[in-house]
Amino acid sequence: MSAWGLVAGQVLLYAAFPFCFAFFRRRVRLVLCYVYIAMVLLVGGFFGSVYTVPVAPGVELSAGSVLYGALVLTAFMLVAGGHDPRVIRNVVKIVVVVNLFKIGLLLLTAEALRSDAARNPFGVPPEVFSVSMPVVLMGGLLIIGELMVITVVLEALKVRVHGRAALAVLQVALFVGVLVLDGVAFPVLVAPSSPDLGALVAAGVQAKLVLALAYAVPLATFVAAFGLRRPEEEVAPLRFSELFFTPRNDLLDEVARQHRALEASARKYQRLVESTGDAVVGVTRTGHVSSWNAAAGRLYRATEEQALGRPWAPLLLPRVPREEADALLRTVLAGTKVSDLEIELDAPDGSRTHVSVTLSPVHDGGEVVGIAFFGRDTTERHRMQEELAHQALHDTLTGLPNRSLLVDRLDQALAAGERAGTSTAVLFLDLDQFKMINDSSGHHVGDELLLLVAERLAGAVRPGDTVARFGGDEFVVLCPGLDADGATAVGDRLLQELRRPFRLAGQRVYVTVSIGIAVAPGDPQTLLRQADAAMYAAKARGRGHVQLFDHSMSTLVEGRLSMAGDLRDALEHDRLALHYQPVVDLGSGRLIGLEALARWHRPGYGWVPPDEFVPLAEANGMITDLTAWALHRACTDGARALRDGVLPATGHVGVNLSGHDVSAPGLVETVRSAVEATDGGFAFTNLVVEVTESVVMIDVERSTDVLNALQELGVTIAIDDFGTGYSSLTYLRRFPARLLKIDRSFTSGMVGSAEDRAVVTSVVQLASALNLATVAEGVETEEQREELERMGCSTAQGYLWSPARPIDELVAWASGRAAHATE
Repeated sequence: MSAWGLVAGQVLLYAAFPFCFAFFRRRVRLVLCYVYIAMVLLVGGFFGSVYTVPVAPGVELSAGSVLYGALVLTAFMLVAGGHDPRVIRNVVKIVVVVNLFKIGLLLLTAEALRSDAARNPFGVPPEVFSVSMPVVLMGGLLIIGELMVITVVLEALKVRVHGRAALAVLQVALFVGVLVLDGVAFPVLVAPSSPDLGALVAAGVQAKLVLALAYAVPLATFVAAFGLRRPEEEVAPLRFSELFFTPRNDLLDEVARQHRALEASARKYQRLVESTGDAVVGVTRTGHVSSWNAAAGRLYRATEEQALGRPWAPLLLPRVPREEADALLRTVLAGTKVSDLEIELDAPDGSRTHVSVTLSPVHDGGEVVGIAFFGRDTTERHRMQEELAHQALHDTLTGLPNRSLLVDRLDQALAAGERAGTSTAVLFLDLDQFKMINDSSGHHVGDELLLLVAERLAGAVRPGDTVARFGGDEFVVLCPGLDADGATAVGDRLLQELRRPFRLAGQRVYVTVSIGIAVAPGDPQTLLRQADAAMYAAKARGRGHVQLFDHSMSTLVEGRLSMAGDLRDALEHDRLALHYQPVVDLGSGRLIGLEALARWHRPGYGWVPPDEFVPLAEANGMITDLTAWALHRACTDGARALRDGVLPATGHVGVNLSGHDVSAPGLVETVRSAVEATDGGFAFTNLVVEVTESVVMIDVERSTDVLNALQELGVTIAIDDFGTGYSSLTYLRRFPARLLKIDRSFTSGMVGSAEDRAVVTSVVQLASALNLATVAEGVETEEQREELERMGCSTAQGYLWSPARPIDELVAWASGRAAHATE
């Protein structure tokens, strides 16, 4: 490598580091530059004379000179970076410390070489290090002087030169001038008496000029990349004394800075105190208010001017007795913190504000000098706690007392009744067919109905009575001081109140309720259990009844539970049966249809009437399974009746549906599945589904949708027991019915009762006007048959022809009847 290549390589290497340091943050940049300067001083002192590079005849650059140029370049970049005396002082300190280290190291090394205690395998003369000490000392002083010149001149240029380009040119020129000056000053300081001083100065100037021009390239790049701006304000040049000592003004400035920091900290603390939502109040040892934040003003409704200097207790603890407030003051002044003290304040509107108070001692130098009062508004928390307590004892939907609160009040009422010698009555209410409404119209409609029922019940009892929601669709009314007669009268009143139609989702909905009554003596659980048993007895009577408890009902409840278990078992193991009653044409006497009637032979008990086990299935969630089973069995048996000629091709089989069935979302699919399971042996047109008018009137919209869907399949719709429910010609026209079935209660009495005859006549005429066929139920005499035929009734069923029979017996009966007709 050529001599110029060596010089260029060293310059680029040594200049790259301080140039890269410029990209770091200020603090990191300063540390890196300080370390680099110290390293260059150390390396230059011991490595500088190892070799020289001739760059011109009689001109050589030593390794130490190149390192010295890197030191001046780095220091120049630091000084040029801004007006900061601390940077210069730190660089001067580094130069002093490193040179002292070098001098000390040189002294120790020379002494070691002179001493017999140390070996000198290379024979290095100690004078080499002794002679170097003056050079190191002179070099250090020269660097410090050059730093002074660089700093003062640069600061003057930054203040007086306005053009940025001119400032950059002068900075580079200053750098070159300093290095050239070093070429003159160093020989003069080191060898002032040398006869070759002139030659040394000339060679030094040329060498440093070459070095300065080489380093001017990275310096110019630095100035272009990080050009310095002129200060916004006039800044006086630094004095030389500021390079070594902190000026007195700086000390004063530091004191002022610390004072400002304290004031800023106080303002910050004050802002925090003012921004907090808690009341923060200072109290002196004498018990007077010394500070007052905005939150305290809002909580206590007093301004700072009104609060300062006032005694603390009457203002902050107005409802706390004076003695207790004084005791609190003494406790806190003794150094004990008082936390979670709950107090109340009177609001202007008459309400109470709850406040949680904390009192803390304020220490200064180990002595308690006052009290810090912290007050937090906990009114909302107390409200939420009260709400949670209310929710724990009240139903979330209706707001009525729940079971827990009911039992507590019942226990209190029984105790009060025992002391006063009076009775306590419990009325247990259950909404009939609520599940059907809930399933058909949605839970939101069911919830709305429960709310309306709760309102009616609460408005129909005495002020001292308790209406509670027991769970689901069950309510309990507690009536202290009532005997059996009085409780029965209340039950009848509630029954009538709930019979009025409810307006739900724009529809009139009718609901009945079954009520059971139990009267003390007895404990709360016993009375509730007895009232529940009486309620089930009321349901067994046909719903919509009031029943007073007697002890036989306990057995009845146990019997119902046992019966429900047996019924579920019968459903699961196919132990139920369908019997079929013929439907005949009154004109021809031909068999045109069958009505399927569910039968259950309970092992050990015998035949159970449908009006017992069907309501039991509804109450215990089995009615959907029961209906699905009946539909599949009826379709299968109907296919057999058609195949064996018992029924004509247009004949039908009727299946009764309950209110739960109509509301069940899967009814249409259940019907479809039952018919399709016959593989064409039984068509949709052969199926009749029978619903009572009371069932379809519970939810007219839902019932209409379901019945229309069944009619679209081809199923015939029949209104069963017509005339016994909530008759409405308007709704009757909306239903897709094709058959009206006249209830047996009218058929059986129409021969001897003009009223029943009029009802039957009216139904037949109504059906004719609406183009509906009629089926009379319960026909038992020839006289009834003839009367129905004269009225125009088309078909009938009853014991006059046949009771309901199993399918095998029915087939045999029909075959015998057909043979007899042929004869």
